[in-house]
Amino acid sequence: MQACGCGEDQIPWMLARFGLVGTAVLVFGGLVVMILVGWVLGWGVWLLRRRSEGAEPAEGRGLAVFSWREDEP
Repeated sequence: MQACGCGEDQIPWMLARFGLVGTAVLVFGGLVVMILVGWVLGWGVWLLRRRSEGAEPAEGRGLAVFSWREDEP
């Protein structure tokens, strides 16, 4: 007899299965893993860009040579 609609069927499955502390650990653990993956990807891009800079001269690349006007070199 559920008159108020409360009960186990109203609790999200993760909270019901792992409890409050377990759910918090899983959520924060996932957040930490995503942050670490972002750092690793950023480090990998930095490493690849640094390695490719050794092959070409640094001048003439990037926004340092960009101009809105065509008459400027």
